[in-house]
Amino acid sequence: MTRYPLVLLLCLASLFNTSSSASDAENELTPVKIINGQAVIYLDTEMQQKSGVKSQQFKTTQLLTERAVYGKAVNISPLLSIQSQYQSLLAKKAGAKARLLKSKSAVVRLRRLQKNEAVSIRKLQTQESQWQVDKALFDQLAYESGLIISNSRLKWGGLITQWVIQNNSTQFKNLISGKSTLLIITVPAGSTKLDHFKSIFISPTGNRKMAFKASFISLLPSTDNFSQGLQYSFLTDSLTIKPGMNFTAWIPQLKESLIGITIPETAVAWHLGQPFVFIKTDDEQFIHQNISQLIKVPNGYFISAELNDNKEIVVKGTQMLLSYEFRSQIPTEDRGDEEDD
Repeated sequence: MTRYPLVLLLCLASLFNTSSSASDAENELTPVKIINGQAVIYLDTEMQQKSGVKSQQFKTTQLLTERAVYGKAVNISPLLSIQSQYQSLLAKKAGAKARLLKSKSAVVRLRRLQKNEAVSIRKLQTQESQWQVDKALFDQLAYESGLIISNSRLKWGGLITQWVIQNNSTQFKNLISGKSTLLIITVPAGSTKLDHFKSIFISPTGNRKMAFKASFISLLPSTDNFSQGLQYSFLTDSLTIKPGMNFTAWIPQLKESLIGITIPETAVAWHLGQPFVFIKTDDEQFIHQNISQLIKVPNGYFISAELNDNKEIVVKGTQMLLSYEFRSQIPTEDRGDEEDD
């Protein structure tokens, strides 16, 4: 008879130990506490390393909002025609100058001889006439070459024209060889002027994430015939765009700058359409913070209001922390049923 109470005690002790072990395991599986209505996740340093949780602080930066405008990659055949015409006139001008100098020298020599009556006045007059003809031809060629330069400047601007008429211009050689591409961008009347920027980003597919850089050349003298907007020339070394292609350009809006931080995409978690991040509040504590507005930028997301550079944001292991937080919201008895299943 005495052994039955002993067996009963052993059974009760076993049940107590099993319950205690399950409770301990439960606490290990859900290292989350609710403090002032906020779920706080506790992970020691070792567990953070195992889970791949990493965090960092970000410096406050300024983000200029952008406006999309449109442009076209230019076929440089007209510029080649200008160069050909100009070089042809230069050659003719050089020949005319040589003849002019020769005839002028002859006039000077004959005038000196005529003073000593060594030559006739008729011969001097004939040479002076030839000199005037040579001078008129030289002046005409000088005018025509100057006219080509002036017309080019009116259409293409001074800098591009300089590339065209300059001997051995590296920029123009690159345009001819296809190493670089000339771009024309038109902005609507009243928009931000582009001569404030040394470079902008463009994409022939309209994908901002895949955009590449184009360097500013100059403001063009003429406006767009259709929109009456200003036109700007840019240059790109990207082989993605070819002459004749249309593209989208993104122009920073100087009057609409935002202050905030830029975080990588891996730092952001989503639930029911709500974006949020995890903040490391202590060496072993994490909480989540909702974000009201995210702005997509090439290297992640820009957040302008909720976060500052003093907060340490989780950049890796975000989904792991999210799973811990979700698990803490499941009632204990339901979690036990899941594990039994």
